[in-house]
Amino acid sequence: MQLQGKRVTVFGLNRSGVAVAKLLHSDGAAVTVTDARPAEALSTEIAALDAFHKSDETCNLYRKFFDGHPAECVADADFIVVSPGVPLNIPILCKARARDLPILGELEVAASVCPAPIVAITGTKGKSTTTLLTAAILKAGSKFRNICVAGNIGVPLAAEVQKLTSEDVVVVEASSFQLESTVTFHPVVSVVLNLSRDHLDRHKTMSAYRAAKQKISDNQTGDDWIILNDSDASVKNFGASTAAKKIYFSDKGPPGDSSFSAVFREGSGLFAQCDGTRKIICDTADIPLPGAHNIQNTLAAIAVGLIFGVTETQIQKALQQFDRSHPALAHAFEPVRTLTGVEFIDDSKATNVAAVQAALEAIKDAQIVLIMGGYDKGNDYTPLREIVRTRVKAAVMLGEYTQQIEKVLADTTDIIKVKTMTQAVQAAYKLATPGDVVLLSPANASFDMYTDYKARGANFKAAVDALQPLY
Repeated sequence: MQLQGKRVTVFGLNRSGVAVAKLLHSDGAAVTVTDARPAEALSTEIAALDAFHKSDETCNLYRKFFDGHPAECVADADFIVVSPGVPLNIPILCKARARDLPILGELEVAASVCPAPIVAITGTKGKSTTTLLTAAILKAGSKFRNICVAGNIGVPLAAEVQKLTSEDVVVVEASSFQLESTVTFHPVVSVVLNLSRDHLDRHKTMSAYRAAKQKISDNQTGDDWIILNDSDASVKNFGASTAAKKIYFSDKGPPGDSSFSAVFREGSGLFAQCDGTRKIICDTADIPLPGAHNIQNTLAAIAVGLIFGVTETQIQKALQQFDRSHPALAHAFEPVRTLTGVEFIDDSKATNVAAVQAALEAIKDAQIVLIMGGYDKGNDYTPLREIVRTRVKAAVMLGEYTQQIEKVLADTTDIIKVKTMTQAVQAAYKLATPGDVVLLSPANASFDMYTDYKARGANFKAAVDALQPLY
């Protein structure tokens, strides 16, 4: 992408917006930034951009618009760059699209100038875990100078791309919000973990959500690879629309067609299959994280490693030494405390129904008191009915907007309503008995009560830590 001399307007000053504004400026573009929030709410971001531009005596035009998006902010733009959190259907972007003004995402811009090969990972759940497992396996293979982790995991690719060379590799966690505004994005390996109902408050329909996800492979060729979940029919069908070479993964045994390239679980072993022959990679005991969903995540990461020539021994070592202390794995099925035989687990990152189902399935031989609630993104809670009926002794509904969950789960378990996290934790503890698990797994975003899922999880941990033994 040629940026020198271009006039570019960046919408949204979150981490991605700030990072791409700096990248655009460094590559010679004249940058305008705009955000719907008032300047007072963006003091840190504005200070960072102001300092960056003042440090360069050759600074190009730099304009700022806050507390809304006036028409002036895009009047002379050559193209627009949107941060992932900015919906593409706001009025000013609809008008820009009507006059054929290109609207690109931060991921699109950063990837277009990235000299390193990109491995991109998407799915409704498990993206962060698989991204970190993949990075650990690639690092163990010692094939690259540097393994860079970026994207939706918390570090924008735009913030890293100028540090990279062709001797590096980037593992990108790609959300639907990032992918929907890509045009030429071209990973050498794409991974699609799963696909279930999520973010319909933004995408409106499952077909639109799927279309956004499918853009991960739109530009792949026969020289590239795509790794697909053989157990998820909607994901498996992605293979029909790409020329990329395919590897399927499954935790339910080998694919029915032995000619498929595949990685799979059989018994306690994880195997790779190519041209009808198989070899053992490692054992399920080597997987560093609990739950069947993490077997799938590990299989996908193993497939990436095999593409890049990482050996079975190196993969096994990477899994055994995996460090789950990365901030992206906080609040993701994270044990907090055991008090009088009751275990408390923080799964605040479970912001959709599929993630809650995976968390419930990961808890073996224990009854569960489940804490749910939050900002509903268009969820269908019906898939939870059977597992809640059999595994959840009570559900604590947190917040004001839980009517839809209550309606769907009303006849499956006892339901208690509370207004604060402290009340939720105290109520759940009183309902639990030794051997039970209290699980915060909300199935919803946090924006009704918190700035993000991290703040919600931190509040849960604080409330758990403050508990006094009941008996």
